[in-house]
Amino acid sequence: WRKFYIGNWEEVEMIAVRSVTGDPAKFAACVKKVQETTKKPLVLCSFDPKVLKAGLEVAAENRPIIYAATKDNWKEVAQLAYDYKVPVTVSVPFDLDGLKSMATTFKEMGIDDIILDPGTAPNGEKLQETLHNFIKLRRAATEEGQKDFNFPVMALPITAWMANDDPVRAAYWESLLTATFVCRGADIMIKHSIEPHSVMPDMHMRFNIYTDPRTPVQVKPGAHVVGKPTDESPIFITTNFALTYYTVESDLSSNSIDAYLVAINTDGIGVQASVAGGQITPGKIKETLDEEGLNPAERPHKAIILPGMCAKFTGEIDELYKYEAKAMAGPEDSGRIPGWMEKNWPPKK
Repeated sequence: WRKFYIGNWEEVEMIAVRSVTGDPAKFAACVKKVQETTKKPLVLCSFDPKVLKAGLEVAAENRPIIYAATKDNWKEVAQLAYDYKVPVTVSVPFDLDGLKSMATTFKEMGIDDIILDPGTAPNGEKLQETLHNFIKLRRAATEEGQKDFNFPVMALPITAWMANDDPVRAAYWESLLTATFVCRGADIMIKHSIEPHSVMPDMHMRFNIYTDPRTPVQVKPGAHVVGKPTDESPIFITTNFALTYYTVESDLSSNSIDAYLVAINTDGIGVQASVAGGQITPGKIKETLDEEGLNPAERPHKAIILPGMCAKFTGEIDELYKYEAKAMAGPEDSGRIPGWMEKNWPPKK
């Protein structure tokens, strides 16, 4: 699953390989096949140290995460993490004192790459306890400065499949759990579903939460190609605010309009606000076009197309080009560009 969203590719970022047979040879063969198929980081999942070792023998150089060390196997798994120099997840479900003790033990053994698994319940009172534990872990690490909890935290929304037989309902609850743990500070989450209806909402939510609101999402300023433009293709002006840019770009490409789309550097501010605040000006538009080698006066149609909200700039831009080129005011809504093009392009001489 992969989707382009406001200038970023959203996709699954790790692959978890889980042993269901307990057969070390089969697990090693599966891990090897996965490595041949993808370059993404791996999580090797088994409570059997022999199975984990088999996986590490074919994948150790890529430093996969091993999941998991428990109260029953922690000595053997700790030795694997130390010998192969790989990150390890310590799992002590619903016992933060025990989790802290195990993490401390691993730290004292010289293992620094530790991930905490405080346990993930799919429903009921245990789910409430899970959420409280995640909050306690974050507070202990950040507010109280407890270094024994100062590690990434793993959640397992996949447990929703243990509580639901219906795959649609299981995928729904898994997505709901994922969204919950996004809000509760989970750093790594293992899911079973990869269908868009399950993954997309959580990816969008994560992107929107973990984006600095003080810094607008921006694209690179300058000229961008849409389709296969020629010298006779239109030059559209917009700002480098990502949401504005990709909306215009989508409206052009989805209607098969070959064009140059020039993003003016407004520090990521949209058209209306940048016109009011002075981040976009006639002089800045001409300066950007000059830097990109797009002189409308030297092109067949001798015109550029401004956003409708920049209509007041048309006269000044014409003057800057000594009336050898024309600035045209396009629609305020880029969704109306196709209809506007039919009536106004190519421009009348």
